[in-house]
Amino acid sequence: MSERASGWYPDPNDPDTLRYWDGILWTDRTMPRVKPGLEKSHISAAPQVPQHHQHPHLPHPGQHRPGQQQSSPNGPYRGRFQPASATARTPDGAELAPFWRRALAFIVDNILTSAIAAPLAWPWLSDWVHVVRTYFNESLDAAREGRGTPDAPDALYNFPWQVGLVAVAVYFVYEVALTVWRGQTVGKMLLGIKVRREENDKPPTFGAAVYRFAVKQLTSIVGPVPLLSFLVTIFQIVDYLRPLSDRMNQAFHDSWPGTYVVRKQRGGASEEQTPPGDRMY
Repeated sequence: MSERASGWYPDPNDPDTLRYWDGILWTDRTMPRVKPGLEKSHISAAPQVPQHHQHPHLPHPGQHRPGQQQSSPNGPYRGRFQPASATARTPDGAELAPFWRRALAFIVDNILTSAIAAPLAWPWLSDWVHVVRTYFNESLDAAREGRGTPDAPDALYNFPWQVGLVAVAVYFVYEVALTVWRGQTVGKMLLGIKVRREENDKPPTFGAAVYRFAVKQLTSIVGPVPLLSFLVTIFQIVDYLRPLSDRMNQAFHDSWPGTYVVRKQRGGASEEQTPPGDRMY
């Protein structure tokens, strides 16, 4: 007997609803059979699949399939969690961004904001750079002449705090503004991912964007406090690695303000499986 591929199919219990079949069992994920406003679109959609044309190998939701363990109401297919073998998705079907895309986007964003912040902070940074250059040249001269390495000046260890303040300010404007505007920083645009709310596909609110920024930049914010800075650094590492173990690929700066990081389709919407009745041609 052939098995039906996973996907969206007419719900046997409700002709106006589509239900997601994971290839083994019916899940609790449903959506309207026709998207609101679709009838006003000038793009024709594929004809609806009649209810009586449901694939014969698909059991009704809750029906026990021979040889399969029957899932309980509180089993792994309920709520926000997806089967471990399936592609990680949000409850409404959008594909969650993999860790490597998030990591590369983070690197790109930090390189870009550092390049912006450096010229702005140069009035304070220039004196420290001069101290470093002078000490380096003196050390080279001493080595060539066979003398001992000169003592490092105290100014070498006094990195200007204004530089860190400028960097945090630049990152705040950059991340919060772009996240609220379109859910994407430049790094996320290049990697094809976006930030969205948990309840819908819209970009995060201003409050959620600020919350995300604050959690991600705790190390920079509390940097001047030695002991606290060490503890926050440990937390920051755990936060950035958390998507590797979380079923919804969420770091703390995602789950606390209520956001997802998802793949983005070329057409603009977050990537998800398109129900048969809503597929455009």
